[in-house]
Amino acid sequence: MSNLAKIKLYLIKSGFDKDVVLTLPKIFVQEYLEKDYDKLSELLDVFIDYVYKSPKYLNQQAKFGNISCVHNKDAELNHESVYNSFKNKIIESFHTFITRQPLNSILSIGGNPKNANDNNLFFNECIVVDPNQYGDLVCLQPYFNVLDKKGNEIYFIRINDLSNLLLSKGINLEDVSIIMTTNNNGLYINPLAIKSLGSVEVEHTNLKK
Repeated sequence: MSNLAKIKLYLIKSGFDKDVVLTLPKIFVQEYLEKDYDKLSELLDVFIDYVYKSPKYLNQQAKFGNISCVHNKDAELNHESVYNSFKNKIIESFHTFITRQPLNSILSIGGNPKNANDNNLFFNECIVVDPNQYGDLVCLQPYFNVLDKKGNEIYFIRINDLSNLLLSKGINLEDVSIIMTTNNNGLYINPLAIKSLGSVEVEHTNLKK
């Protein structure tokens, strides 16, 4: 059971507790990013498998998808900054989460959890804090998106987590290129690095006794 689910269960069983309630936004954001990490991990598996088997990637770079960073503008995100796009998605998802029963009834006991003038406020506390807290956030729109047939879904991940994710797939960071220009935007992986996955140098297989 996730921490978010545990807190929800506690509130349902024990009733409204403002100190506990105010932990919901931070944990929600944390688990939102964890879910996106898991989805990107699955999509990378699909991408790596396709490139590994495809002959067309012998002479061209393999593009996983478009990428943007906080404060960078991206036309495919309707000219919003990555931070604003992230903020809007979090707020929308969080509001959906807190308006579902029976949690909504519990929160209503403590007053109106929403603020009519600022949808980023939850019991007068920010759901998503200022951009400085997310300066390392990147947005990915994968081409190989088997989870979204329209190919429009975007995922958010911290740059360090993205590095660790690529390393977990056996991809060295020197084989990864991130390009963000007007004419070229994307996360590229050297196809030869992918096609060499699983191959081990002979000297590495000889264990010293």
